[in-house]
Amino acid sequence: MLMLKLHFVRLAVTFVALFSMTQLAPATTTTTPVPSQGISDVVIVLPFENSSNQREFNWVGESFADSLADLLNVPGLIVVSNDERELAYQRLGLPLTTLPSRATAIKIAREARATLLVLGTYEVSPASDDKSLAALRGSAKVIRVNEGRLTGELMPDGRWATHQYDFGGALVNLQSMQGRLAYQVLYQRDKALPVSMNEILQRATKVPPRSFESYVKGVMTDDQEKRSAYLQNAMREYSKANAGALYPQAAFELGHLYLQQQDWKRAAEHFSMLQKRDSYYAEAAFYAALSYVRLGDLKQALDTIKPLTSEMPLTAIYNNAGAISVQAARAENKGDERERLLKDALGFLGRAAESAPDNLRVRFNYAYALFLIGNYKDAADQLRPVIADDPRNGEALFLFAKSLERNGQVEAAEAADNEARRYLPAYAKMQTEWQRSQTVEVRTLLREQFSRADYIGELNDRNRRIVDATTASANAQDLLVKARGLYTAGSDDEALTELRRVVMVEPMNAEAYLLNGRIHQRRSDLNAAIGALKTAIFWDPKLIDAHILLGRIFLERGDRSMAMAYARSAMQIDANNQEAVALHRLVQLGAK
Repeated sequence: MLMLKLHFVRLAVTFVALFSMTQLAPATTTTTPVPSQGISDVVIVLPFENSSNQREFNWVGESFADSLADLLNVPGLIVVSNDERELAYQRLGLPLTTLPSRATAIKIAREARATLLVLGTYEVSPASDDKSLAALRGSAKVIRVNEGRLTGELMPDGRWATHQYDFGGALVNLQSMQGRLAYQVLYQRDKALPVSMNEILQRATKVPPRSFESYVKGVMTDDQEKRSAYLQNAMREYSKANAGALYPQAAFELGHLYLQQQDWKRAAEHFSMLQKRDSYYAEAAFYAALSYVRLGDLKQALDTIKPLTSEMPLTAIYNNAGAISVQAARAENKGDERERLLKDALGFLGRAAESAPDNLRVRFNYAYALFLIGNYKDAADQLRPVIADDPRNGEALFLFAKSLERNGQVEAAEAADNEARRYLPAYAKMQTEWQRSQTVEVRTLLREQFSRADYIGELNDRNRRIVDATTASANAQDLLVKARGLYTAGSDDEALTELRRVVMVEPMNAEAYLLNGRIHQRRSDLNAAIGALKTAIFWDPKLIDAHILLGRIFLERGDRSMAMAYARSAMQIDANNQEAVALHRLVQLGAK
């Protein structure tokens, strides 16, 4: 009995998601999170295998991985994002185009620290020369990674019955198929699923089919010309169907294409299209800032990256914000503005150095900022490990020599200057400038690559902090009162959100599951209602309202034997309860 209750606890507790600014999902320092308290499973979806000879439909397999990674993201379940999946492939040395065996797929899942693995196959049968009339059919299965076996249930005769999820239909309805598949997987895992089929389908079909197809084909091809055409078409089709709205994922991928082509102007334009609510906003802003630097627009680069320093505190972001601030200060003629920029630079680079004390790029930039404000002692201290790592770093040696000189360490300064003379090709030019103006102009070092692994790890840490804070401070009863008020007002979606918070704080709150059941009954999602009400009774067997409501639902379904069972159990709890009496009579009358 104790083990059964623990199982219900694992199913009951919910997880508060952060990040409307990201579809990139959770990770630790190695990328994917170990489930923390309140999270039941971590699921990874691999691209489905095309078992037909219609190779032009290979994009469909990738679309399943892309869509299901989004649709399976519900409270109580963490989904390994497609970026994390790619990182797992890279760490195992597998090409992204690999169609792995079951054993390799499990190895990928373990590398991503997933507990559930979704695999699938499909075949496409074109009905005619018109590809839009093609038919699709296939099946999916879910593997418990740690056990290495398919999910299922133990039958009364002791057999293990595995689950297989079949799907099929016209290719034009692909997204609806994916939505139904996602719901089946979620419902099979948790009968008290707090998300309805309609909600999943709405999420699945939010991108127009033509736009979705073009996007998936675009990200799959290595041909840059085709990629550009597909992604631009995806943006056009999306905009046409959504009153001019932006398809952020397509804009993001186009930004990367232009970045690769060193088309800084168009890269900056497309990355800047993404808003804070979009999944890849942080990465897009990071690369937009780099693109503006390449264009020489330091002000726009700073305006783009500075907001990230408070929203996503990563070393690379602090470093680049500081490095760009130093460049802007060097180019600024107004004394007050130059001073402000240097102050900002010191703040950003100081935080970067604190978060990554062994990062020599950060140390060099921080030393230069300290030098520019006249803090020569600390500048020299920051440069020592840089020079110890690379004794031939001419710019670091030159800056070190001038820092020592200004700090009165003449002999040490001369020795460093002699080394700088040996290894710095531009020594003569820089020395002439030093003698003329007592200034040093060196390159600040920008981080060129956005680390998705670091970003995902930070998101996970933030998610956990939110969960911990909510768990520590929230009052389940207050949340339940709020949920009841929202339910009475007809605001079901908001009520469900509050109920998820209730069971996160208090997983065994039967009243929360009762209200969850009422909401799903009102939405005519009877399977979800039944699951929630049974969970309510599990935690509180004397919760008469749950017995009565289950009796009514089964009566509505025409299952009079189950309706009578719950009517009798309600009468046993309280024989004088008028609703229980009415239900019992109604079932009896129907049986005659």
